[in-house]
Amino acid sequence: MANSNQNGRSRGEPLLAAVYGEVEGIKGNVVLLRVADFVFEIHCDSKTAQSLKAGERVRLHTHLEFNQDGFTLYGFLEEEKLEVFEKITRVSKVGHRTALKILSSVEPDEFVYMIKSSDIERLSQVPGVGRKTAERLVSELKDDEFSVAFALNREYLDAVEALTVLGFPRSEARDAVRKVFKPSMSAEQIVKEALRLLAKKV
Repeated sequence: MANSNQNGRSRGEPLLAAVYGEVEGIKGNVVLLRVADFVFEIHCDSKTAQSLKAGERVRLHTHLEFNQDGFTLYGFLEEEKLEVFEKITRVSKVGHRTALKILSSVEPDEFVYMIKSSDIERLSQVPGVGRKTAERLVSELKDDEFSVAFALNREYLDAVEALTVLGFPRSEARDAVRKVFKPSMSAEQIVKEALRLLAKKV
């Protein structure tokens, strides 16, 4: 029998799984979402926040964090990103803000690949993650099951890094690599095709 609190809700069961409403405004990575007569302040990863516009109706998968100062609501467009966020926050000495920084820098499948391949060097370079945190993340999450499907490899990540060294913003480099990537390609081939794609945008 599942453990329940005094209100009968099972532990681990989400109190607020998702919210659907109209974007009233965006302040940095905080989205103001109107739901009926209420406006929720929802902390998002940068990609989610940047993709939304005022007046747009949207559904965000949410995580509600209670603390001594009250509560904070976190939201994501993709359920798989919420899953990875919640797994990160269960790692010892890794907080919600760090988890949000990680998912503002890497996609869920990129993070899972680094965990499963024990790529501590690359993971430690992610903003908000040092070597000790990277080691804890790998140690505590490597054996976890993720619903996130990932078909990328080391060549994919090397290509993204190469494009950022050439001066492209990481998000732009990642999007270009994702569009041209095939598992059989070398990092050099991926970069070459990605550069062709990026050149068309100039």
